[in-house]
Amino acid sequence: MKKTQILLCVAALCLMGPPAAHAQAVISAPVLEGTNFIQTGLQATLKALSTRANTLVNNGVVEQVLTKGFTEKNMLLAKNWYDGLMQVSQTVRTYRRVQHIFERQTAIITIYSNYIGRFKQDPHLSPAQVGGMVRGYTTLIQESAGYLDELTAIVSPAKSKMTDAERLELIDALDDKVTHQYELVSYFTRRNLAISHQQAQEVIDRQTLKQLYGLPQE
Repeated sequence: MKKTQILLCVAALCLMGPPAAHAQAVISAPVLEGTNFIQTGLQATLKALSTRANTLVNNGVVEQVLTKGFTEKNMLLAKNWYDGLMQVSQTVRTYRRVQHIFERQTAIITIYSNYIGRFKQDPHLSPAQVGGMVRGYTTLIQESAGYLDELTAIVSPAKSKMTDAERLELIDALDDKVTHQYELVSYFTRRNLAISHQQAQEVIDRQTLKQLYGLPQE
C-alpha cells in the first residue's frame, strides 16, 4: 500500500510544471542568516537533478517519467523545507545533514541516469535481465522519493512542540536511511555491471574456442 501511494505521488508530480518552475521558487527564496552555504549547495543539487532529468528525456529513455518525478519532488520539497526553516530555530536551520540528504538523492539519480541507457543498449544483456534492472531501479528510487516527505514533516511549523534535539535526531535518522538507499543503488549498479561483464567475457571465450577449432563464428 505504501509503495502504491509513493508511485501515485511520483506520477502526480510528473503532471506538474517543468522542473525550472520549482527551481525558480527555490532560487527566489530568502537566504536565511547562517544558511547561505546550505542554500547555495542545495540550488547546485537541484540544478544537477534537473540536468540529469533533461538528459534522459532528450535521449528518449522510456523511464524518464521516473526521473522527472523524482527531480520535481526534490524541488518541491526544497521550497517546503525553506518555508519550514523560516519558523524553526537557528540550530535546525544550519544543520548540514539536511544538505547531505539532498546530495545523496542527487547521487542516486546520477547513478541511474549514467547507467540505465547503457544497460538498455548492452547487447550482452537479455531483455528479461534489462527489465529486471529497470524494475529494481524503479523500486529503489521510489522508496528514496518517499523518504523525502519525512524531511518536510520534521521542519514543519505544525510540529512546533518538537524540540531542536528531537528534530536533529530525526534528521540524522533520515540521513542514514537515504545514505543506505544510495548504497543499495550503488551495489545494484555494481551487480548489474558484473553481470554484463561476465556475459561479455563468455561471448569472447566462445568465439576464441570456435576460432581455435576452426568452427563458424556467430
